[in-house]
Amino acid sequence: MMRWLGLPARPRLTVEQYAAFLEDRAALRSRMLKAAVVCVLIFYLTCFLFDLWLLGDVTMLSAVLRFGVMLPIAIGLLVYIAGNHPIEKKEIAAILVALLANVCWCAILVSSSSPGVLTYFYAAATFQMAITIAAASPFRPALRASIFTFCLNYSVIWFLEGASPSYVIQHLAVYMPTVLMTLLVSYQLEVEALTSHLQMQENEALKRELSRQNKDLARLSVTDPLTRLANRRGTEMELMRLATDVPDEARRVVLLVADVDHFKAYNDAYGHGAGDECLKRVARAMRRALPMEAHLARHGGEEFLAIFSDADRDMAPTLAESLRRAVRQLGIAHGFTGDRNTYVTISVGAVSGTIQSEGDFERLLDMADRALYAAKADGRNTWRVSLDEDEARVVA
Repeated sequence: MMRWLGLPARPRLTVEQYAAFLEDRAALRSRMLKAAVVCVLIFYLTCFLFDLWLLGDVTMLSAVLRFGVMLPIAIGLLVYIAGNHPIEKKEIAAILVALLANVCWCAILVSSSSPGVLTYFYAAATFQMAITIAAASPFRPALRASIFTFCLNYSVIWFLEGASPSYVIQHLAVYMPTVLMTLLVSYQLEVEALTSHLQMQENEALKRELSRQNKDLARLSVTDPLTRLANRRGTEMELMRLATDVPDEARRVVLLVADVDHFKAYNDAYGHGAGDECLKRVARAMRRALPMEAHLARHGGEEFLAIFSDADRDMAPTLAESLRRAVRQLGIAHGFTGDRNTYVTISVGAVSGTIQSEGDFERLLDMADRALYAAKADGRNTWRVSLDEDEARVVA
């Protein structure tokens, strides 16, 4: 970050970033501002004791301005700060009240003929500290308020009883370092707040990006890159979900295993690129043919697996036929099948049962594979539903 006279440069924020900065700090800033107003108000009212001690001739005026004017205004300021108002307006209101308190104080001192007024006027530096350090105002409003305070105090100083040029110079020697130091503190506090906000925003953006990447990686880890269907790990996660989250649905499951007929011949004849495109089209067709809640995965090579939970046994033939018909209707030419089929087709093995453990799934998968082999043996482009471990039924 570039530095000017050894100071860090104020970070540049867009309008949206600055609005977010104000919103993020609004609640904490309101609490801090309220505490500062209460502390400064107590100090300001306590100074009435100094008025009694040093300025005995204007105690009535002091009481009226401090307790009759500034106290109600300060209470109103506290109510305003507690309200639902933009934080920047609350800060400006606090500065304006501090400036008004300075005006009232100057009116008290100008009205006094006490010789102690010159000593007392050195307390003018406290108003500078109130608008910069106590209120912790943003730098630019604090700078404008400091200029106003300076002009006010050094216009009033010439009307004080016994004021002289040498006194003004001595007063400046005390007042100006206070102005410079408090403005430097105000600037530094604002730069640190803005820098911290930007760093926090960058960290949040980095967290969001890391979260997105982690989600992408998690999705990729369960997704087949070619067909965009679930892979074996995705199927394992679906089985775990069924067993743990919806065990009732896992008691009635239809499991289907589909295999592209004569795919090796297709791949060898038309090339691997055409083979990959064929698998993608087959996957999309089967995905459209199944209900959205069904789990469809690439089980390996040209083999696919579908799981439909909370399903009756009678649904198995319907689902199997839906898959077979969807692929056949693609009309992908295949002139190397070696049988009567001249298009890409699939054979399907289906089974129904329960999947409440890994052993249940392996048993159903074995039964579905047997049904699939039976469909292959019967000429392909068909399906079989396995009724139990020893029987399979063909529905042509």
